[in-house]
Amino acid sequence: MVKLVGGIFLLVGLVVASPGGYFFWCTQNRLKNGLRSPGKVVELRKSSGKRGYTPVVQFETSDHRIITAASKISSNPPMYKVGDSVTVLYRAMSPEDICLDQPLELWFLTCLFGGIGLIFVIVGGAMLIIQ
Repeated sequence: MVKLVGGIFLLVGLVVASPGGYFFWCTQNRLKNGLRSPGKVVELRKSSGKRGYTPVVQFETSDHRIITAASKISSNPPMYKVGDSVTVLYRAMSPEDICLDQPLELWFLTCLFGGIGLIFVIVGGAMLIIQ
């Protein structure tokens, strides 16, 4: 019975950790290939149906276009105030797809899925080894 539960935990851990690996790869790719630009928070947008506030930033691309785009992360209380300076990571081909260059926005999903998956893998693996 312990081996069955251990095997289930191990399998669930691997399934949950897989998106963590994908998000890790995406973040590494964005850090390696993305462009950085200084930006300024111009608005705090109330997230629809949620209690959080999403920073909307304005920045200039390398080809001198002014872009205004919303971050992907919301928080309550807001992490930024209107007028705060931020560093924006964006892709040259789609500058509206931004990510703020700060650890929470870059690594949250990687740590969430990877961390939970790792816990399940360790518990399942331990159950299989001990029994």
